[in-house]
Amino acid sequence: RNWQSNSCLPKSGFDDSIEVLPMSDMESQFETLYKPEGGKFVGDVDLDFDGQRMLFSMPGANGRWQISEIRTDGTGLRELPLIPDADIDNYDACYLPDGNIVFTSTAAFVGVPCVQGSSHVSTLYLYNSTMGSIRQLGFGQDHEWCPTVLNDGRVLYLRWEYSDLPHFVSRILFTMNPDGTGIRQLCFDQEHNWCPTVMNDGRVLYTRWEY
Repeated sequence: RNWQSNSCLPKSGFDDSIEVLPMSDMESQFETLYKPEGGKFVGDVDLDFDGQRMLFSMPGANGRWQISEIRTDGTGLRELPLIPDADIDNYDACYLPDGNIVFTSTAAFVGVPCVQGSSHVSTLYLYNSTMGSIRQLGFGQDHEWCPTVLNDGRVLYLRWEYSDLPHFVSRILFTMNPDGTGIRQLCFDQEHNWCPTVMNDGRVLYTRWEY
């Protein structure tokens, strides 16, 4: 449901894997890069700019959602040292051009009001991969999802905008600078200020625009 996020998903019972499709010929078959044990969920894949690594969401060692990284040759699997609290979920990350990482987390301990807080709200955070520090970027009362980087360096993400809106038109694309400043709603037609009202998964949509 649109007021829920990864925190509401079951963590096992899946037949998930990360697959690679060689493009050498049209008869190529999928090759398994990584398949987790125990029927764990694996998803929210984001490829690094050099094509050598990728991020993905998966239940971590502490039983909560965590972000893992693996090389594109299947080696170097590791869980990122983000926010290890037993009550926090970290997931759905993307690389920034400077090597840092934007990810979503429930570390703000906010719940969706209209369901009595039972849905844990995810907001955007910045992980400095050099310093190992973490800083909160988003401070909304409702979800921020699917971060991805635009060609001009801004972060595109999906925001559940709660205020003065009916729920069926509440998922809107926003942009921000990688440091959390300059938050704006994304408009497709700047001249006429045309903005779609319901969107989903900015990463997929942006890929289609570029195509």
